[in-house]
This record gives sequence, C-alpha cells and structure tokens, in this order.
Amino acid sequence: MNSFFDSPVTLTLVFANVAISLWAFYGDQYYRIHFSEWPYQIVHEKKFYQMITSAFLHADFMHLFFNMFALFTFGTFLESFFVQSLGTFSGSIYFFLIYFISLICGSLLTVVFHYNNPEYVAVGASGAVSGIVFSYIIFFPQSMLYVFFIPMPAYLFAVLWIAFSVYGMKSRLGNIGHEAHLGGALGGFASTLILINGSFQILLNHFK
Repeated sequence: MNSFFDSPVTLTLVFANVAISLWAFYGDQYYRIHFSEWPYQIVHEKKFYQMITSAFLHADFMHLFFNMFALFTFGTFLESFFVQSLGTFSGSIYFFLIYFISLICGSLLTVVFHYNNPEYVAVGASGAVSGIVFSYIIFFPQSMLYVFFIPMPAYLFAVLWIAFSVYGMKSRLGNIGHEAHLGGALGGFASTLILINGSFQILLNHFK
C-alpha cells in the first residue's frame, strides 16, 4: 500500500523543507531573519506570512532531520492510505489540507502565547508534522510506535504528547515550540475528523 507514487504531496513537502532550510543555512540570512515566525511582528506589524514561511525553516540539521524523518515516515503511509481509500487526486488533496491546517493551527497557538514578546522567534515544520501524526493515529490508534526505543500504542503516545506539550508550555521547558506541537496536533486531529467522512467511526471501531 505504501508506494512513493501514492505520496506525491509528502515527497514534495520533504523536498521543499530540505531545500529551503539548506538554502537558509548557507545562503542569504535575509530569509531566515525576516521569514521566521516572530509572533510580536505578526500581531503588531501584520506580517501574517511568517506563520507559513517559518514552517519551511529549521534551527539546525538535527531539527530538520527529525521533522523530515517523521514527515516521511508518517506522511508517505497516511497519504498512501488516503489515496487508496479516496482516490489519487482527492487523497493527496485531503492530505495537503490536513498538513496546511495543522501548520496554521500550530503557528496560531504560538502567536496567542507569545504575541507580546518581541524576542520570541520560532521555526520548523513541527506543528504540521504533529498534525499528520495525530491524523495517522485516528486511523491506526493501536499501531505500535517506538518512542526512544520504548514501544507503545499510538493512542497512548497521543495522550502523552498532549500532556507533555501542555506541561512544556506551562514550565517553558527547553528551547522547544510546545505551542506549535499542541496546536498542530489538535489541528490535525480536528481537521481529519471534519474532512474525512467516517473517520470518527473508524476511530471508535478500534476500541469496540
């Protein structure tokens, strides 16, 4: 089921993220400075485009690698599943919409919590990738995921991910965009339930 030919949007997004991030690492720093997500600038200077452009930039190679590894792993599987279930065009379009909505939700929650801090800046596709992971969990909640080599069912990972994100937001734990993670995850979960007919019933059926 999981064919590269069934996941063109995922592969395009991975390529775009890698190409733009590498260009920002080695090229003109103008893009990196002006197109990262600065919540203060978004609210006070109306630079709304940063909510999208920042998702194609990354802090370093490790940040880029982990986001793209997760996007490729879950994205190719989920998009292929959509293509098989909904058709070639519709499956890829729905996948892109869920990715984009997750991206926006992650950026929005970041703005809500940091719009009065002129020093706060965020980059990365983490919000969008979190949404794809949570969309995957709707259809495969009992599949086994390995978190730091520890196996756990996907639905348990979802609960722990939400709890960790909320805790990280409250405690300001590490240099991590917990708001983007939480917003993206909720956006991906909600948009899947809204866009994909029957997805809620599919989720329920796994626990009967």
